[in-house]
This record gives sequence, C-alpha cells and structure tokens, in this order.
Amino acid sequence: MTDPKLQSTVNALLGCHRSCVRQMMESADIGDSHGTRTHLTGLMDCADTCRLAGDMLDRHSPWAASLCELAAEVCTRTAESCERLGESACANACRAAADLSAQLVAQLTH
Repeated sequence: MTDPKLQSTVNALLGCHRSCVRQMMESADIGDSHGTRTHLTGLMDCADTCRLAGDMLDRHSPWAASLCELAAEVCTRTAESCERLGESACANACRAAADLSAQLVAQLTH
C-alpha cells in the first residue's frame, strides 16, 4: 500500500508537469512577455523536473528525495514567474507541487 502523503506528492508533481506543458503552449501562442525564452524555458524545466521526480517517487528510487528537493525549488521559481504574468492556474499547480515536495523531503531526510 502506498503512503497517502507520497501519493499526494506524486499526483501534485505530475499535475504540475501537465499544467506547465499546457501553460507553455498557451504562453507561446500569446507571445509578448508570456513567450520569452526565459519564461518558456522555466516552464519546460519545471515540467521535466516534476515528471522525473514524480516517476522516481512512484518507484521508490533512492534519488527521489534529491529530485524532490530540486523540484521544490524549480516549482517555487516557476510559480513566481507565472504569478507575475497572471498565469494563476499554473502558479497554483507549481505552488502545490513545491509545498508537498518540500514537506516530503523533510519527512524522508529526518
């Protein structure tokens, strides 16, 4: 049986991955400040980091805690970028993934 906190974190990470991919497509279509290379790269980095961290958590990889720590940082920065641009759905998904990842890291490393 999977730990509910771990499963919630996996779900948040994979949800953030999907949200960032959707936002990347929308931002590219909108252009302007939404379509800058920096913002699009940040969304792509967040999506990839979340997918990898979620997959590693799901299979109980020994690297999962390290990746969740990175995901928490990447998600926090991406949420800030999305908030500045009014991309609230993506910002909320990133914040949720960051918070749950940070909590899980604290649990796994203590």
